Amino acid sequence: MFPSRLREVLCVYPYRREKIHTNFLPPLGLEHIAAVVSPYAKKTTVIDIRYEPYPISRFINANTDLILLSLNWRNERSFFLNFINRLPKHIVKIVGGRYATEAVEELFEWCPNIHAVVRGDGEEPMRRIIENKGFTNVPCVSYRQNGRVIHNPSEALPPVRDDIFPIRKLRRYKYTICPGGIETGVKIDMVASSRGCPYRCKFCTFNMNPLGQKRDWSARSPESVVEELKQIDADIIAFSDDNFTHDMDRVGRICDLLLKERIKKRYIFNARVEIAKRPDVLAKMYKAGMRVPLIGLESCSDTTLRQLAKGFTTDDVRRYFSVLRRFGFFLHTCFIVGNIGETEEEILRIPKFARELGADGLSVQRLRVEKFSPLKELVEKTEGYHIREGEMGIVYSDSLSPQRLKRIGRKVMRRFYLPFHIFSVAHKLYRSGIGKPRVLVAAVADMVTRWLPNRKSRVALRMRSLHKLKANNLAFEDSSR
Repeated sequence: MFPSRLREVLCVYPYRREKIHTNFLPPLGLEHIAAVVSPYAKKTTVIDIRYEPYPISRFINANTDLILLSLNWRNERSFFLNFINRLPKHIVKIVGGRYATEAVEELFEWCPNIHAVVRGDGEEPMRRIIENKGFTNVPCVSYRQNGRVIHNPSEALPPVRDDIFPIRKLRRYKYTICPGGIETGVKIDMVASSRGCPYRCKFCTFNMNPLGQKRDWSARSPESVVEELKQIDADIIAFSDDNFTHDMDRVGRICDLLLKERIKKRYIFNARVEIAKRPDVLAKMYKAGMRVPLIGLESCSDTTLRQLAKGFTTDDVRRYFSVLRRFGFFLHTCFIVGNIGETEEEILRIPKFARELGADGLSVQRLRVEKFSPLKELVEKTEGYHIREGEMGIVYSDSLSPQRLKRIGRKVMRRFYLPFHIFSVAHKLYRSGIGKPRVLVAAVADMVTRWLPNRKSRVALRMRSLHKLKANNLAFEDSSR
């Protein structure tokens, strides 16, 4: 069934749209898989349906041996299921990604067209599948054989490899910042320098794969990270790491190399507030272009912080921010709305607490629980709390419904992003080098229109128009070659 040699491989991201605020980012996981497959195939093509002006049939021919699909999210499920089922039956199709791992049995039932599902990290299983010319005895793979589905055993998640990162010359699209669907023309890219997290915050599911396996922190070498950064032409780069700053000595080494190589870019990264313990590295980070730490605080209640096992108190946070404010970073804080036991009054203290810290940015999300979340048991045992069925697993209570939590979240944002603060945000982003004039105009416009009715449908319409425009440009470029 599996081809003895690979001629042409298609790597497909089968979504028309993602979340509003991330719809302009490249499909990094799929690009990692393409990097693994490329040395074994005569031709590898990466297709991002969000930007693709041509039907998928244009890329399929007699030489197409393998189609790989990345399913990370539940959204647009009916679209990508229909998409998969319309692919030619004779071509081997392998599905991977976070959602594919979570819904293995369902995907085999819904899609008779699927030959195999890779569970968890896909790089090493794909390498083994290609070299073994089949799925037998390849760990973390489920596949069809003689009308039944066979699940090969899982194995420990492997460490991150230095030599696997996207081959950007395979890209057919330009990824640019477009907050709220407002195009800026400013290129953005992503880098995965590590995976996993050593902490055990109870709300977090991203350091655990959908099989319930804990992903311990594993990192690429500083040299490998900087080698990839040298190949990127975008000025703004977001690190996808769950915890980029876990090893501050490693971060310092990356910064030393960036300065030595004179790589002048601006970086956005996830961080814990304890980075304040290393002011020596913080100084290097700012000098090397590290500008926007996304700091997960989750709550302004010590009771909730203990419940979530965050490992710090609100007094610790105040002390750490007194250090962080010295360096000129754009300090973006992240909070959860709907933590167990918190009242609306307690949630609405978030804007005041964030301003007290000197935070520049703030975002909120509702508490959600996935299959293997450590919070799932606590939610189920707490009287009056429920997990909404459906795609997001939103946690709500008898007194705070999902809709009310959404309204409270909006109120938190409105109370933080007052007009004078929006101006301050724009000014600091500009000084930091992140805020190109076009980005600032688009970001401010997005903030101002955020509170208008029917925002989601309006932004979705802008994204469709924007992607259609980009697709037409791509079609013109292809036809002129």
